Parts: sequence; structure tokens; C-alpha cells
Amino acid sequence: MKVEEIRYEVIEHTADFAFEIQAPDFRQLLRLAVLAVVDAGWGLETIEPGHSSHKFTVPAQDREMAIFLALSEALYLIDALELIPGAVKIQSAIGDGLDIQFDCDQLDLERHSHRMAFKAVTLHGLQVDETEDGLKATILMDI
Repeated sequence: MKVEEIRYEVIEHTADFAFEIQAPDFRQLLRLAVLAVVDAGWGLETIEPGHSSHKFTVPAQDREMAIFLALSEALYLIDALELIPGAVKIQSAIGDGLDIQFDCDQLDLERHSHRMAFKAVTLHGLQVDETEDGLKATILMDI
């Protein structure tokens, strides 16, 4: 699988892992946020999505909550089910939500290199701002 280049900027933080990510629209911002967390934790270059898919819906009207819920779901899959999201697909749901699909790889400690352990995504400091080029998210992960 060709590894998509995910650009995120790590922000100096005293106790946790904080980063910023930019995208032209919200769906892309959400997708890139999930992939940035996977990259920081495991390295996207080692992930081979296709083992299984996981689908869920998040509310679209609250952008910060949508990011929080999507990242929380990714951490749950990694920690509880040993599934690492390697591809993220987002579509509009019926009503006010976004349908998200994670295509996952099964955790394999011989193939996957654990870079950073995340306990949770936090709502503290989670912010989505409009920019000249689209949107920018600031995200803080509890480590």
C-alpha cells in the first residue's frame, strides 16, 4: 500500500501530545486527524488496511465532538480489539451525522512499531478554526 503523506505539526506541551492539522474541508480534516494519531502512535508505513472494517456515525453539527468521537473510536479499536485504522472513509449520513468507516489492520507486534501510547483524546483545547485555506484543528491527546 502506498503510504499517504500526513502532515501534522506537533505543538509543545508539558504533559500530553498536542498537534495541529489543516485541510480544505471538514471531512478531510477529520480523516487526516485520525490518520495523524495512527501515524504518531504506530506509523502509517507499517499499516496494511484490509483485515476488517469498522463503521459508526458521529454528529456532523459539532465539529469538535465529531473529531473527539472519531479519535476515541480509533483508540478503542487499537486498545480493545487490536485493530489499527489505516484508511478512513467519510460519507454523509441520513440526518445530521457523518458515517465513518475505518479499514483496519490486525495488530502485529513483529510488523508494527509502537511509537507512542495514547490514553485518550481530550476535549480540553480541542478546537476547529476556519483559515484562508480551509480548516485547522488543534488536538490534545492524553499520553
